[in-house]
Parts: sequence; structure tokens; C-alpha cells
Amino acid sequence: MSLTEALTLAAGLVYLALLQWRAGPGWSWRLSLALLVAAWLMAADPLLWLALGLVVVPLALWHRCRPLPALNDIGSQSLRAWTRHLLLLCWGLVTLQYGLHLWQLGQGETPWLVRPDVVDGFLPIAGGLGLRAWLGQGIADPHHPAATVTVLVLSLSALLLGRAFCAWFCPLGLVGEWLHRLRSRLLPGDWTPPLWLDGLLRAQKFLVLGFLLFIVLIAVPGAALPGYLASPYHQAADMKMGAFFFNLNLLSGLCLGWVLLLTAAFRQGFCRYLCPYGAWLALLGLLTPLRIRRDPARCLRSAGHDCDRCSRACPSRIQVHRLIAVRSLECSSCLSCVAACPKRADALHLGTPRRRLSPQRLLGLLCLLLLMLPLLAHGLLDLWVSQTSLADRYWLLQRLPWLNH
Repeated sequence: MSLTEALTLAAGLVYLALLQWRAGPGWSWRLSLALLVAAWLMAADPLLWLALGLVVVPLALWHRCRPLPALNDIGSQSLRAWTRHLLLLCWGLVTLQYGLHLWQLGQGETPWLVRPDVVDGFLPIAGGLGLRAWLGQGIADPHHPAATVTVLVLSLSALLLGRAFCAWFCPLGLVGEWLHRLRSRLLPGDWTPPLWLDGLLRAQKFLVLGFLLFIVLIAVPGAALPGYLASPYHQAADMKMGAFFFNLNLLSGLCLGWVLLLTAAFRQGFCRYLCPYGAWLALLGLLTPLRIRRDPARCLRSAGHDCDRCSRACPSRIQVHRLIAVRSLECSSCLSCVAACPKRADALHLGTPRRRLSPQRLLGLLCLLLLMLPLLAHGLLDLWVSQTSLADRYWLLQRLPWLNH
């Protein structure tokens, strides 16, 4: 585990501790925090304790000079923005660390930066095949175990919280928003495709998802699965993924150009039209009772006002003001509609028919799922750090262009 990964986990633990401290009595949250602390202790990694100190000490000094605001006083969009920017910074450091690691390895040197295993989260095929082997045959993937854990964690988060990961944690969505804003400054206008074209474009991510599911569930027979996980191609999956985009040929250049075009042209273009992870989370999210819900009796429309501020604020263009419960595949629980509502949580809220979930608790649940489970996997099952040796990685890197299925 790298220092950047450990710092991210430490930041999540500190947030959960602050959330529990402000929340007061409550057995469920105390139990959840206790489980996370237990997972931290079971991981038994000195780097985690160093990272915890690097997070706690600056926050304590900051709080002494300028008291930190109470979590309940932070608006949902500010809380989401801080979270996304922090995670994007972490991902940027991870990308830089991974790039330097591979560059030094390619030069025949021993890298002075360890490989960040979290990069395996961008390997849905490796993660899906690893999860299938683990659940079906009891075989743990030794080369990309973090990919297995990532697919499992994201799937569980979708079953419980819908597509909240997309709005609160995913760094690619934030980069996509920046590209769209840049395009809007250079070429002003809110471009919206007609309904027929929007439907065709949205089908792309489900086609890509279908292709990935075909590979994971059908293309590799069960008897061949252990051999595939031990193959050089699978061992080099992360390097092959990087080479596809960084060593551009005609095909990868066209794919990257199409991604950039849709991302810059349309608001949430990548999330809405291209991301297969988003499609998978959206389908699983249909099973959760947690949704944006509108109370018609408290909505301004019941008093005769023609208010649609919630719908205008929705980045996914959902007509929230016409719905009682939002069941759209495009809803990511970003809470932009709730923040834009003149009556706020009185008329709109995220929750079940009986209970409401605050933005602070939503982020806390995401931290529990996305931090506690990887820690448990790392500490109890040794399912996070890749077991591929540096010598093997160097050998694979030298033969990367010739590695095929």
C-alpha cells in the first residue's frame, strides 16, 4: 500500500470520527466506526499509522488557530466539492506515482516509489474475472487483487446507495465537468442533443457494459479461469490499459478523441454516455429504496407557483419537479436538486419512504463501504497488494507490445 492510498484511508477515518462525534448517541454509527477502527488495526500496516498522524496533526493545528466548521453547517454541494477535489488530488498523486514507477522500471532501475495498487480499480475485466474466480472457485487473484475488491465494493455500494459513488467519489466526473466548462467558455451555450440522439448516445455505455459482462461471464470458461489469471497478459493488464491511451495508435486515438468530444460537448457527457461502471451501478441501483423524493404537499407547486428550480439544477436533466420518487438510471444522488429547492429538505430529500438521509450521513456510508471493506480485505484476506514481483513486471514491460489474449 502506498502513502497516497494510506492518506486517503486516514482522511476517511477522520471524517467518520468527526461525524460520530457530532452525531451524538447512536448505536449504529458507533458500531460502524468501531468496525472501521478494527479493520484499521487488523491491517497492521505502519504506513497507515503514519498517514493517520499526517492527517490528524495538521487538522488539530488548523482547528486550534481557526475552528473547523461543524459538519452539519456545511452544505451538501460544498461537502461534495471538497470530497471530490480531495479525491482528485489523491488520484493525481497516484497517477504521477504510477507513471514514475513504470518509467524507472522501464529504465531497468529499481523504482524508489512503490506501485499504487489502487490503479487496479480501472481494470473492470480483471476485477470481474477475479471476483468470479474468488466466489465460484475460491481462487484469489494474486496479481490484481485490488481490482477484485473494487468491483465488489462498488457493486455493494450501488445496491445500498445507488449511483452515489459517481457523484461523490469518482474523479473522472469532476475532470469531465472541468472540460465541459472550458468548452462552454470557448464556445458558449448549453448543448443538448435531441431525444433520439440522446437515447442513441446513452446506449453506448450499456453496449460497452454488455461487452465487458460477456468477457467476464461467458468468454472465459470456468475451467480456463485459473490459467487466465496466471497468464502474462493478465499480469500486465494495468500496463496494457495504460499503453492503450498513452501509446496512441489510430484506434486508441479515435477512442480517446470520441471520449473527449462527448465529455466536452455535453454536460456530464462521459458519465451519461460512456462510463460502463456508471451503467453497472445504475442497474444495481434500481434495487435500492434510497431515492430523491418530493413531497407534493410541501412543494411550492402545490401553492400554485410554477417552480422547477430542482429540475433546472439537475445535471442529468431529470424532471424532478414532476416526480414523487426519482427512479431514473441517470440519478447519482448528487443532491443538486435538493440544494436548489427554495424549501430545501422540506419538499425534497434523499431517503426511503420512512427515513431521510442527510448529505453528511450519505458521505459517511460511502466512506464506510469504500474504506472499511478494502481495509478488511487487506488485513484479513491479504486481498489488496499485488504479488507480482518487480522482476516479473520488468519482464512483462519489455514484452508488452507482444502480449495478447
